Amino acid sequence: MWIAAALLLVAVHPTPAAAAAPAIVVASKQDTEGQILAEILAQLVEAQTPYTVIRKEDLGGTLLVFGALRSGAVDVYPEYTGTIDAAMLHEQFGYAKIRAEMERRYHLFVSGELGFNNTYVLAMRASEARRLHVRTISDLAAHPNLRWGVTPEFMHRSDGLPGLELTYGLTAVNAVDVEKSLAYQALARGTIDVTDAYSTDGQLLRYGFVKLADDRHFFPQYRALYLVRDATLAAAPALRGVLRRLTGTIDGRMMTRLNEEVDVGHRSPGDVAASFLATHMHVRRARAPEPMTMRVLDALVRHIELTGITVFFTILIGVPLGVFAAAAPRIGLGIMKIVGTLQTVPSIALLALMIPLFGIGAFPAIVALVLYGLLPVVANTRAGLRQIPADVLDAAHGIGLSERQVLGWVQIPIALPFILAGVRTSAVIAVGTATIAALIGAGGLGDFILTGLTLNNPRLLLLGAVPAALLAIVVDELVYRIERAVTPRGGGVT
Repeated sequence: MWIAAALLLVAVHPTPAAAAAPAIVVASKQDTEGQILAEILAQLVEAQTPYTVIRKEDLGGTLLVFGALRSGAVDVYPEYTGTIDAAMLHEQFGYAKIRAEMERRYHLFVSGELGFNNTYVLAMRASEARRLHVRTISDLAAHPNLRWGVTPEFMHRSDGLPGLELTYGLTAVNAVDVEKSLAYQALARGTIDVTDAYSTDGQLLRYGFVKLADDRHFFPQYRALYLVRDATLAAAPALRGVLRRLTGTIDGRMMTRLNEEVDVGHRSPGDVAASFLATHMHVRRARAPEPMTMRVLDALVRHIELTGITVFFTILIGVPLGVFAAAAPRIGLGIMKIVGTLQTVPSIALLALMIPLFGIGAFPAIVALVLYGLLPVVANTRAGLRQIPADVLDAAHGIGLSERQVLGWVQIPIALPFILAGVRTSAVIAVGTATIAALIGAGGLGDFILTGLTLNNPRLLLLGAVPAALLAIVVDELVYRIERAVTPRGGGVT
């Protein structure tokens, strides 16, 4: 118990040295451009201010990152005027009005615009667009059977597919949700025919897709800028000067090229940001990037910490719940319904629900992972205790054992193989689900998996997926061996 508690403290609290230095949490959404812009800001802060930087890049969608910013878990991240209008203010404003409204409603500072407009576009394969004579979005109305694959945000936002259908009279669009990097691959293979993209996306150059003209001017301007908490600027006033220096420094052509270097050239966002700062702002990188071997090792250690702490608290909570469920059948049914319902909640949704309560990082991830892993432990503990023959319990009571002694000396030992079988299942679930916890900044091997998906980089994806799979096998084998060791010969659960 003390070891797990110590690990929890390591996981959720900074070291004394890190806590003593001023730190700015720079975040980004799950896209190439956001990671580059976050790195440009992070490296400029490290080079020209006394502040340290904590990176929380590749976190997820707009509402997740914006929620983290409002909660104080994040200090600054790159955003766009069109997204602020559609997702935060729910009205279309000019830049000056956006600044005033974000300050009034959310106490957030809107930086100066960086200099480019990264608006939505619709993309098709060039050969298909030529075959169907599709040059504009209006032309799509004549082809209702085209298969659309769009990002979840575009599917539901007013400045996405719903508004597009109304403006262009596109009825009964055949659209499915697809993660952006996978959508590009699907479009290239011909699995889908139309997808949403960003006008500065380097992937468009990689695949040679054509952008359809927005002939009715539906898509608003998406001028890039940074959103910052007022409290952060008050605590770190030099950040304001860094933001001012970045205003107007990146045009659309430059941003497209930076994206292309990551998406096509497979350079890291950090390296691309460092090259941009050195070439255009004469700023040298203040901190050398960590070697890939050390990054993988650190992520593996972090993943083991997350999994170990999760399994410990799952046992600590799940076994007593299972004991109570077995002892009180009516209440036990309610307990089983609750933990069963938790298991049905999508893991990403459960993680997102933690942000308003606990912010981002390891602690909310552990809470979500524990809730997600309770069902196997509770169910197996309950089943193991209920299968003990009544005459065994009568004999235990007959020799004068108290209820607590019967539970500790008779019931738990007999049910232990069942309990460990549940722990085994829960542990493997924890290893896998912990990869998704990277979406809320928990770290671990999921960082490589999510970044690999975002950047369409199979090498990064495998650097996270292969160790995670091997770790799941090791954990499963370890718990299995413990289970076999405590199972009487000729019985038990495997």
